Amino acid sequence: MKNMASSAATKSANQLAEKVEKIGIMMEQTGQSPVPGRIVAYLMLSEPPYRDFYTIQAFLQASKSTISTALNQLMQAGVVSYITFSGDRKRYFQINTKGLSGVMKERYKTGRLLNDMIKEALQHRRDSEFQRFNRELKEVIDFSTYIHNGIEKLIADWEKTHK
Repeated sequence: MKNMASSAATKSANQLAEKVEKIGIMMEQTGQSPVPGRIVAYLMLSEPPYRDFYTIQAFLQASKSTISTALNQLMQAGVVSYITFSGDRKRYFQINTKGLSGVMKERYKTGRLLNDMIKEALQHRRDSEFQRFNRELKEVIDFSTYIHNGIEKLIADWEKTHK
């Protein structure tokens, strides 16, 4: 009976590790560094959804300094915060869902800045003999503007219905 429980716990831990790795890779593809991405993934998947420093370190099998640096980056970005419990000196790290929404909105602004940068480049190129390339840049701008206008409307609608 004890072996079956141990086997189930090992399987569950392996499944969690696989999911953390999968989400961590997805986060890397959005520009996140590997360890912060895996911390976010681990905290999103954990039950309860908070963990102390040493539990995070043990799960990710990374050095104290690597985990500390990553947690500080995530807290600075507003994606992770910590809580404490009365009578317990440990800090427990958790996802800051409001901060996570803020990061998503910031990514949207970054896309807007990229669009503005392309517009600036196109302004500079207006007398260029490479008109085909200029038309293609204009198409990128038009597409990006269309997407961003839609996103702005969606954000406004969301905020209206969720306040």
